[in-house]
Amino acid sequence: MAKNPFYGWTLLLVFWAVIILNFAFPTFGMSVVNTYMAKAMHLDRKELGLAYSAFSVMAGLPAPLVGLSINRFGIRFTLVVGTLMVSCGGLLMVLWVHSILQAILILGIIVGPGAAMAGTIAPQVGMARWFHRKRAFAMSILLTASGIGGFAAVPLLNRIIAGAGGNWRMAWWYMATMSLCAALVAVLFVKESPAQLGQLPDGSIAPIDAPTATGSQRPRGVYKTTDEWALGDVLKSPTLWLLMPTYLGFFMGFFIYVSHGISHLESLGHTPAQAARSLSVLLLSSLIGQFTVAGLGDRIELRYIFAVAASLFGVGIALATKAVGPAALYPYAICMGSGFGACFTCLQTILSNYYGPKVYPLVLGITMPIGTILGAIGPVTAGWFYDKYGTYSQVFFIIAGLCFLSVILLILAKPPARSASGGKTASAPQPT
Repeated sequence: MAKNPFYGWTLLLVFWAVIILNFAFPTFGMSVVNTYMAKAMHLDRKELGLAYSAFSVMAGLPAPLVGLSINRFGIRFTLVVGTLMVSCGGLLMVLWVHSILQAILILGIIVGPGAAMAGTIAPQVGMARWFHRKRAFAMSILLTASGIGGFAAVPLLNRIIAGAGGNWRMAWWYMATMSLCAALVAVLFVKESPAQLGQLPDGSIAPIDAPTATGSQRPRGVYKTTDEWALGDVLKSPTLWLLMPTYLGFFMGFFIYVSHGISHLESLGHTPAQAARSLSVLLLSSLIGQFTVAGLGDRIELRYIFAVAASLFGVGIALATKAVGPAALYPYAICMGSGFGACFTCLQTILSNYYGPKVYPLVLGITMPIGTILGAIGPVTAGWFYDKYGTYSQVFFIIAGLCFLSVILLILAKPPARSASGGKTASAPQPT
């Protein structure tokens, strides 16, 4: 009997499409849409940041509920509900919103939670279930959807709005339709785990914990636990709490720039079209970081790649303060984009490698709200700084410093070992 092809690669493509259609366009396209909305409603920079923060907080804060939904109802159910919520929210942005308060309510109560349910969490859990030895590669390719989607979203939505005479609502018609398409894709093609199709992770013919010909269970130099961690043990792990503050650098800085980058570049004398192109380069450059992790993440311990990427992001956001003139629009964007792409991919994959796929949805449910809250504080704070001082420079330099501090934390964040007796966890032996 002919063996069925490994479905993990097909599922990777399915998840990739859902992230672009339902998550990347609202998340990154709002940098353009909200800028036009702010002009139409005569909003100040703090209100502009607040609208984006409402979305970004609620795109991460419900992560514990998303994790519970995945474990109880499944990945497909979670994705379908989330995509339908974003579509409904998009229609309400078109038909109902006429004030900043209404925008905050829709973005925070409907669109944000919908993006949480049908964003990157459920697909990441799927990749952790379907891949073990090739997990860093699969996760990296999956997360390129955000960069590619963002690269397409910014200029496309800018063109749609400009073609409609500056009517920002036309962009939401477009995004609502895309989310409906994502719901259909999820219904038709999402499978929960390899066991559902009688397959094993990576398309293997033996369980992942079975001895290989050489007796090795993991690639040289890369730690991937084979323990079944409980959430309580994860929360006692010092390594987890060394990783969490890294969100203060690359993650907070990224969302500050996504929400304020176009306004920042316009204040330096660039046109809206030039600013949108620069932001698109930043988002596309995330692919450099993600492909780097795809090529090296299953061979080199990810926290070292993470440390280099955090430094690169810090350099990029510092360069953004002096992005005056056409030639300066791209070096900072490439540094920030590639740094963010590698940082985010490394952090999400490290959590799976260190604690295993079984508890991974719940770990994301704890860590994503922390990152989201920190990320959401950034746009409002940056808007307040600009309204008070007329510049974003102080905020950008603070973020750069936090990125360099992250390097120290990552050096200390060694792989944890679960205590069999339920006591404190410790660092796991390093693979040789």
